[in-house]
Amino acid sequence: MHIIANIISPNFDERPEGCKPQFVILHYTEMLFDDAMDRLCDQNAKVSAHYLIKKTGEIYNLVPDQYRAWHAGKSYWKGLEKLNDHSIGIEMDNMGDEPFVKEQMDSCIALCHFLMKKHDISRENVIGHSDIAPDRKIDPGVFFDWQLLDRNGIGIPCKHHSKNHSKHHISHMNMSAKQRYLQDMGYKIEVTNANDAQTQYVMRAFESHFR
Repeated sequence: MHIIANIISPNFDERPEGCKPQFVILHYTEMLFDDAMDRLCDQNAKVSAHYLIKKTGEIYNLVPDQYRAWHAGKSYWKGLEKLNDHSIGIEMDNMGDEPFVKEQMDSCIALCHFLMKKHDISRENVIGHSDIAPDRKIDPGVFFDWQLLDRNGIGIPCKHHSKNHSKHHISHMNMSAKQRYLQDMGYKIEVTNANDAQTQYVMRAFESHFR
């Protein structure tokens, strides 16, 4: 795996004291590669990610791992807020309405393995932007192949949540049980026993991830 590190974004700062990478957050750019690179390196844009993976498989390290990149925004997972403090962000060169190509997915898998080993990040802590901000974000989207990552030991094991593997799948639960199930997974959701807006957003994220 070759990482290109000669382009550095100015958009980063120190992690708060005691914070270290515990999560890898996956995104898509929703713009052409050159536009995404320009935006992630534009000081006025105030956004960044640690890594950007081009469709052809090249990996660009834009922010050193030890610093906080600005990719997650308002976010929550497993009781933690402000996931920028605790994560490494990977942007995938993709418009959001297209499949991710093999070369890019191979690089994503290699990079995730590298980061998991380097920072002692568990496989379950590789998640999507939509998981941590379901009311705001839908990336990496329905075209991202979480099952491929699962087969390579990355991400929350799909078999535990797949409709094809369990008669106790979430679709068979009543509303309050469904909300508790999602809450236990890590999503920010209150148990209201109603199919309210928060539940619809979280279910959209869940189904995108474990469809």
